[in-house]
Amino acid sequence: MRLLLVDDDEVLVDALANHLIKQRYAVDIASDGEEAWEYIALFNYDLIVLDVMLPKLDGISLCEKLRDRDHSMPVLMLTARDRSTDIVKGLNAGADDYLVKPFNFDVLTARIHALLRREGQNLPSILKRGSLSLNPNNLEVIYDDKLLNLTAKEYALVELFLRSPNRVFTLGGIIENLWTFEEPPTEGAVRTHIKTLRKKLKSAGAAKDLIETVYGIGYRLKPLPNEEQTEISASNSEVQPDTTADLANLWSQYKEAMSDRLVLLENTAIALTANNFNPELKQSAKLAAHKLAGSLGSLGFDDGSKLARELEVLLDLETFPQPEQIESFNQLVSTLRARLELHQPVPSSAIEARPLLLIVDNDRDFTHTLTTAASNFRTEIATTASQAQEIIGRDRPAIVLLKIFHIKTNSTLDNYQIDSLDLLAELDRQMPSLPVVAIVPKTALFNTDDDFHQRLKVLRSTEHTLLVQPVTPTQAMDAVTQRLQGLGTEKKIMIVDDDSSILQTMQISLEPWGFEITTLDNPHQFWQVLQATSPDLLVLDIEMPDVNGMELCRALRNDLNWSHLPVLFLTAHQDLETQDRAFAIGADDYVSKPIRGTELATRILNRLSRIRTVQSKFPSNLD
Repeated sequence: MRLLLVDDDEVLVDALANHLIKQRYAVDIASDGEEAWEYIALFNYDLIVLDVMLPKLDGISLCEKLRDRDHSMPVLMLTARDRSTDIVKGLNAGADDYLVKPFNFDVLTARIHALLRREGQNLPSILKRGSLSLNPNNLEVIYDDKLLNLTAKEYALVELFLRSPNRVFTLGGIIENLWTFEEPPTEGAVRTHIKTLRKKLKSAGAAKDLIETVYGIGYRLKPLPNEEQTEISASNSEVQPDTTADLANLWSQYKEAMSDRLVLLENTAIALTANNFNPELKQSAKLAAHKLAGSLGSLGFDDGSKLARELEVLLDLETFPQPEQIESFNQLVSTLRARLELHQPVPSSAIEARPLLLIVDNDRDFTHTLTTAASNFRTEIATTASQAQEIIGRDRPAIVLLKIFHIKTNSTLDNYQIDSLDLLAELDRQMPSLPVVAIVPKTALFNTDDDFHQRLKVLRSTEHTLLVQPVTPTQAMDAVTQRLQGLGTEKKIMIVDDDSSILQTMQISLEPWGFEITTLDNPHQFWQVLQATSPDLLVLDIEMPDVNGMELCRALRNDLNWSHLPVLFLTAHQDLETQDRAFAIGADDYVSKPIRGTELATRILNRLSRIRTVQSKFPSNLD
């Protein structure tokens, strides 16, 4: 968890920071009130330890400013002022606790634990979920009665997940919570910490996916069996005709090509039986299986993609072919042929072209009309913030339409008002790049509730779209469509893949976002097309005839004209070794086929957003 320590006594602050770091906290230090405010504007803190006597802006004024701006993190005042009037003044300014210097470090730690438990809705002193438990008092993590030997960051990761067990944390969110301003790691380093933590949990008997990857978003603790979602929104249970038609057309167009690849595998099976197998045939068969694994999933045939991947894994074994391996190979090829002949394309997350619209509103008539008008979207409806978070946890939306109410305190819907505002703040914290269209009643703009107006100011200060009622469903959908398409406006994306079926599915998936798409199935024309289009981001396959995607990426990084071009690898390779190689030569992102259109678009937008941020801060470095 991340703390901000504000004190101008260098000796004390260093000693206190070292003590808190040993307690597994990430600690930032500010020496005056104005510097502390700058930190608070940049980062989200779980708790602030605040001296009263500070240069430039005193602790009481800073605490009042925090509460006036609707910052709710706990504040512990730490000061030499011990008069009762001073304590009352600090608490009235919004402090949650008041500790007088000199103090005992253990007492301070206990008070911090207590404040964080209170902030976490009375979390127990020992955090527990299933067989996993963490004791903040002795810094022990136990799985199934086995004590885990964890590093400080691994411990912090476990605590982060246990304190918010149903929340999905992005890599950026993990960095923000667990690392200080002066030591931010790369995203690759965070992935390494999670990888080693998973290994230690697995060695203690935990499932390898206890820390679950939510693709396109981040990581979370795997839901317990009784928490799994058993219901699907009715609005998402039916397939829209246009998507089915697109998928059927693509499958009809590429079925013969898929069959040709399977024929090569069938010929390989014949060669194995006749003892006529050779290294050249093995390489050709492995490439065919690799291509099938990616393209079948993209064409709505997830089972076929899994079978092809099993074939690729077999062919990649150094011991292949052994008698038992030949038998497995032949069986997989026969099963794949039978399934291919019977296959009818069904929309999968990979081919689903329509982006997901999450509607957060408890007005059934309004939401029903909205879903009818939202023909270009998949829709999910949530009536509370918790339902919205559950939906986001299993399927990242492209955009959120959120109705915010302002109702009298005695209204039965007041909790919905609070939910909607808190949800907006949480979305900004977890997924700042997620676009939101918010609807606010006109009457709310003229009431006398200062707190509500303060929250509306926060909404207006973001890039979200604000609509004032009355708003018709058509007007709401127009705003949603314009907001979504505006995200990719004038953003040029170049996709290089020798599999034309992949290119078509990716183009269909990205078109709703407003990107200008250039596809290339002949990597030999790469430099010519690159020069002609000048893309903002490049999507590269790895395995292509004669030209390897990694070689292209390496060449880009060595070319001064293109060294800063963001590169995203989109490949059927799922092994960590290939992924590590890709990042080592300069990849910005790496995703495996098949991929959801929403996930790919979100990754592209996030990468472009980061590039804009860097350019705005360090323009001279990118000239």
